[in-house]
Parts: sequence; C-alpha cells; structure tokens
Amino acid sequence: MSNLGTLVRIIVAGSEGKAASMAWVDEAEKSGFGGMSRQALFELDCEYRAFLHRAMTPRHWNALVAYYGLDAREKDQAIMGLIPVIATHAHHHFKVHAVFTWAKPKLAGREGKRSTVGVLRPELYDLVTWDDGKGTPDRTMRYWRKGIHDTLSEMRAEAENAAISLLVDQGLLGKEAA
Repeated sequence: MSNLGTLVRIIVAGSEGKAASMAWVDEAEKSGFGGMSRQALFELDCEYRAFLHRAMTPRHWNALVAYYGLDAREKDQAIMGLIPVIATHAHHHFKVHAVFTWAKPKLAGREGKRSTVGVLRPELYDLVTWDDGKGTPDRTMRYWRKGIHDTLSEMRAEAENAAISLLVDQGLLGKEAA
C-alpha cells in the first residue's frame, strides 16, 4: 500500500465499523498487515491518527478529514473549520456551499441507483442556489467556485505531504513517497 493509501487508512481509522472504510482495510490486508492482526493494525492506526491530529496545523488536519473522513459529524466540523481560512471575493453563503461541495462531491450515477451516504441534497450542487438571490453572473460564480476548489485541493495536497513527512520522520512510514 502506498504512503497516501496508508495515510487515508489512518484518517478513517475511527470509522472502522463503516462499510466504506473496509475497502482501505482490505487493501492493507492484501499486503499482509506486516504480520499484525487486523485489530492490532486498527489500534496502531488510531494511535497514528491521534499523533497526526496533535502534530498538524488545524487547517491541514481539517483538509484531510473534510476530504477523506467518513464520520459525518467529524467531517462537517472539519468543513466548518475550513470555511474561515478560505480567502475569496465570494460572499459567505457562496463560500459555504463551495467548501461543502468540495468535501462532499456529487457522485456519479442516477438518483436511487447509488449510495447517498455522504452526499448533499441534489439542489445544493446547483450553482444558482449558492448565490442567495444576489444576481451574480454565472461566469463569476464559476470563477469563484474554481478558485475555492483549487485552494482547497492545494491545501489538501500540502496536508498530505505534511502528514506523510511527519509519519516518515517518526519512522512510522517508509520514505517512498515522502
């Protein structure tokens, strides 16, 4: 498993009982857990998760949890922590929608034919509803959304690098992708 895959497994460690997190655990299982039991690996991941939470800046931790997290309450708290750190010309209502839709993107598939866990109501993905009746031109709203999403993606990439570096420095991960 790659360092990023391991990092994501660590981020979702608190969601072990959720079906979606099982894919990450199963991926680690293919590599044999390094001779560890599934329970021992989970406990180790929880310890690493607590270490990262303490060691990382709040904006980096929030970016990782908002993007990769599975626990709805924790994910929403992380999203709310990201909203104030995003600089944009967009008004607050628009910014809130943009951050939520970055963290909870619309899933492909037809309504009723896909999981709706972790996605917003369909109307919340409609850019027009983000403007709160202010009459902002469509082109401007698309520009704002792209800027906010790009900033959040850059922040997530920085957070991934910072987390992997912290884990490598502690000897908890290999240096392959650091």
